Amino acid sequence: MENIKLSVLIFLVLIPILAFGQIPKGHFIDADDSVKKGYKLKPFKQKKKGIYHYAILSELPFENDCGSDLSEKEQIDCSEKKLNKLISAKLNSKIEFKGDVYIYLTVTENAKIVDIKVKSYPQTEEIDKLFTRAIEQIEVKAGKFKNKIVKSRLWTSFKYE
Repeated sequence: MENIKLSVLIFLVLIPILAFGQIPKGHFIDADDSVKKGYKLKPFKQKKKGIYHYAILSELPFENDCGSDLSEKEQIDCSEKKLNKLISAKLNSKIEFKGDVYIYLTVTENAKIVDIKVKSYPQTEEIDKLFTRAIEQIEVKAGKFKNKIVKSRLWTSFKYE
């Protein structure tokens, strides 16, 4: 009897541990103003807002050489690296920061960058402003989903050690 209770207890403890951090297929974690703190889970295609995550776009909103023959994961990795390089090129100063910087931005159908979210850890206002200014300077075009111009959501991150 005690073995059964112990097994049930272990099982109940493991459920949240195994479920924690699992992102459903076709979803991503995003930062926006709809939550006071942290991130929100969103589908790649947000029908209500008409926003498409760059992972499903047929044409990215920035110049890149990511081949169409890449797997979905390779395409995502390549896209993030290209966006990272575009932003890095616009950073005008050497960064003396140790930590991580997470960036989310939306490119409208008119090729304008809006809804920029920069989250640095440890949080520092100076780094957030520096990256926001750099993002505002990058050149973008409208993204496409199945040859239709759409609003797209982009993501990348930086790690400084």
